[in-house]
Amino acid sequence: MTHPVRLGSLTVLLLVAGSAARADDIRELKLKDWQPRSMLVVKSTRVEKPAAPVIDVHNHLYSTKEIGAVVKAMDAAGVRTVINLDGGWGEELKQELKRFDRAYPGRFLTFALVSFKGIDDPGWGARATRQLEEDFRAGARGLKIHKSLGLAVRYKSTGKLVRIDDPKLDPIWTACGKHGKPVMIHSADPKAFFAPLDRFNERWHELNEHPGWLFHGKDYPSYAELLAQLRRVIKRHPKTTFIGAHVGSQSEDLGAVARWLDELPNYHVDINARINELGRQPYTARRFLIKYQDRVLFGTDTFPAPEMYRLYYRFLETDDEHWDTATSHHRQGFWMVYSVFLPRPVLEKLYHKNAERLLGLRR
Repeated sequence: MTHPVRLGSLTVLLLVAGSAARADDIRELKLKDWQPRSMLVVKSTRVEKPAAPVIDVHNHLYSTKEIGAVVKAMDAAGVRTVINLDGGWGEELKQELKRFDRAYPGRFLTFALVSFKGIDDPGWGARATRQLEEDFRAGARGLKIHKSLGLAVRYKSTGKLVRIDDPKLDPIWTACGKHGKPVMIHSADPKAFFAPLDRFNERWHELNEHPGWLFHGKDYPSYAELLAQLRRVIKRHPKTTFIGAHVGSQSEDLGAVARWLDELPNYHVDINARINELGRQPYTARRFLIKYQDRVLFGTDTFPAPEMYRLYYRFLETDDEHWDTATSHHRQGFWMVYSVFLPRPVLEKLYHKNAERLLGLRR
């Protein structure tokens, strides 16, 4: 008869050995630790300078201290002008205009912001509009609206979110049209940010690293509702120029962006921080950028650096295949991209001509 103590010891040893084997089993690799390396051998093109001077219409420079260093980076990358979207309002705006626009003429253009403080007040609309018009007279070249409108700004009296198409904001949009100042508006994020964070979410890695970027659930409007609100505003204010940031927040559906551009002549989009999306649909993206070459602007949403800009140039100007854009902004999705090799006339419009027209700039 087998000794019971010995049998128990043998069972423990087998379990321990089995656990060790499982720990080394590649099938136990966690998704977060998977970092595949492509075996594909393809060419890599380095584009030092763009095919035409660049105006970066979407950047954030509020915390910048060494502005001279930024100018050097722009010079190295062939960037003529950067739009600083962090101007603020009132005295703060004047200080930003002094630090950037006045100190480096032609290199920086600053946009104003709107303060939503006191929006419950019946007189908020008139007050905010007066301030915005003062900011335009001071030198602000446009208005930036963050995604906080629609996703975070709330009425204190009710706790409800302020909608993008809230009639209380109509005087703001009207003032921009009256003064010929474009509205750069960020209304939503990638579609995956509004979907459940489950095994089907294609931005699983990114959202696990940044859980605050997930807008799925009862506390937020749906992706479709946010876009519907924006569309109503653009349609209601045909004399105001709107620039939809991040390919209009619809970079995963260029057919939808095309329909908006066809139906809304006062609407434009920029490509900032979305070459990762455009580059995984290169045939569609190339056709889209060529067809709507008068309605698309160049932007990065990333602090100016030569190597960052060169990735954008590589995407727009070359026919490189299967490469990583992560360092152009940050890791966005677990895929590689393909460049779209745009014709020179299209590049010129995308890089600077469209921005010159909308901003009333001389070359």
